[in-house]
Amino acid sequence: MTLEKFLYNSAMALSRLPWWLLYAVASFAGWLMATFKLYRYRIVHSNIALAFPELTDAERRKIERGFYRQFADNVVETLKLMTVSNESLRRKVEFVGWEQLEAVAAEHRSVVLFLGHYGNWELVPTIVWAIPDEYIKGQIFKVPHNPLGHTVLERIRSRFNAENIPQEHAFFRLVRQNRAGLLTCTGFLADQRPNGRFHAMTTFLGLPTAYVTGAEEIGRRINAAYYYIDVEPTGRGRTRLTLKPVVPAADEQEFPVTVGYLRMLEATIRRNPAPWLWSHNRWLGQLDHPADLRNP
Repeated sequence: MTLEKFLYNSAMALSRLPWWLLYAVASFAGWLMATFKLYRYRIVHSNIALAFPELTDAERRKIERGFYRQFADNVVETLKLMTVSNESLRRKVEFVGWEQLEAVAAEHRSVVLFLGHYGNWELVPTIVWAIPDEYIKGQIFKVPHNPLGHTVLERIRSRFNAENIPQEHAFFRLVRQNRAGLLTCTGFLADQRPNGRFHAMTTFLGLPTAYVTGAEEIGRRINAAYYYIDVEPTGRGRTRLTLKPVVPAADEQEFPVTVGYLRMLEATIRRNPAPWLWSHNRWLGQLDHPADLRNP
């Protein structure tokens, strides 16, 4: 047996542990990371300081602790998704506003769904239960470098019968489906730091921020309707997924839809900052000089 196979089987075995035990482990792990400043603490601390300079040290520290609790919960919940029943999962996810897509399907328009790394985004694929049958459901993802991580996430994301589309294939796949007359409803995690040349700049959380433009560029080619998935944790392991039309930014000419989405995500983060993925290096190269970043 290869090491990868052994680790995968171990993950499957852990996934079968009861929720209460997994959450007990997560509580301890979250406390450990927050107390001893583990797992990218410098990035987490600096990102929160950059985004919320008006808060006191104690208030920002509270956000840090909340982030590590959420992060630990995300790990065990994602692990549990490998084996949890649909019946159990349905009790944890609430869908609000998804009936709007019936009218969009009647217009024979495809849909682009924007969301951020907020709450447990691995629960978002459950939206296939709320999307009309007329649509081919899909999600854009970046292939993990770790083969085990790719295998685990492939199993989790495939269980809801949504098409997993690698980021580099998204444009051609969706355009071909559109030309064939097919309706698609595709989710884009669109708050990551761009890793290529296709990006633009805006202000996000008060900071000059590069953002990816692919979702809007694809949406234009397929005449898509744009929606935002507002993720709201409603209790431990429970999530409300509210579908909202993206309001384009009136002061943005090049990519008004994407900037409009970012402002909606910003409102979600300000409502409850801790569940956002603060451990990503959003403002690369600026962490040591927050004053310079806010006053370029």
